Amino acid sequence: MTALPVPPSRVEQVYDAIIDEICSGELAGGAPLRQELLAERFQISRQPIQQALLLLKSHGLVRETANRRGLEVVPLDEKFVVDLYEMRAAIDGLAARRAADRRTDRDIDYIAEVLARGQQAVAEGSFAHMITADMEFHQYLLKVADNTLLLETTAVLFHNVRRVMGEVLRHSGTPQWVWNEHKKIHDAIVAGDADLADQLSKEHADHGCELILGAMRGDNVENLFAS
Repeated sequence: MTALPVPPSRVEQVYDAIIDEICSGELAGGAPLRQELLAERFQISRQPIQQALLLLKSHGLVRETANRRGLEVVPLDEKFVVDLYEMRAAIDGLAARRAADRRTDRDIDYIAEVLARGQQAVAEGSFAHMITADMEFHQYLLKVADNTLLLETTAVLFHNVRRVMGEVLRHSGTPQWVWNEHKKIHDAIVAGDADLADQLSKEHADHGCELILGAMRGDNVENLFAS
C-alpha cells in the first residue's frame, strides 16, 4: 500500500510563504515581520508564526530590529552579497569539478533537460520559472557531485542564493547569458574536463556577483554579459 504524502505543517506553510515573498522581492529588506499581523493573515495562532520566524532567522533571512522589539527581513548589502558569492563560487566550482568526474549518461541527459526548461522560461519571460530552472541546475550538479557535507552546507545557503538570484535576473534585461554560461558548464562536464568545469562555474558566480553589486550601486547593468 502506497503511503499518502504528509501535508506540510503550519510552520512549514508560513515559512514557505514568507520565503517566497522575500525571494520575489514582495517583502523587501528591512520590511517588519509582526507576529500578530502574520497570525491574523494566516488565520492561525502565534506559536507556529514564532517558530517559522525563528527558523527564518537561523537561516539568515530575518533578524532582530535595531531596537530589538521585533523582526525584519535582512536587507541585502554589498558585504552580504560578496560573502554569499564567495561561498557560492567555491561550492559551485567544487560541485562542477566532481560532477565532471562522476556524471553518467542519465545525469547528462537530465542536465540538458534543465537547460531546455531555462531556455523556455527566458522565451516566456517568466522570472519565476527562470529562478526555478537556475536553482535546479546548480542543485543537480551538487547531487551528482555526491558529497554529503557539500549538500548540507548549501542547504543553509539555498534560499539566500535564490533571493539574490531573483535580483540578478530582474536586473539582467534578457538574461540569456545565464543559460549560455550554464551550457558551457554542461559541455565541460560532458567532456569530463573537471578543471574547465570548475573554472567556468567560478566565473559564472563572479558574473552574478558583479551584476548584482552594480545594480545595487545604481549602475546600468542590463545586458552586462549579453553575447
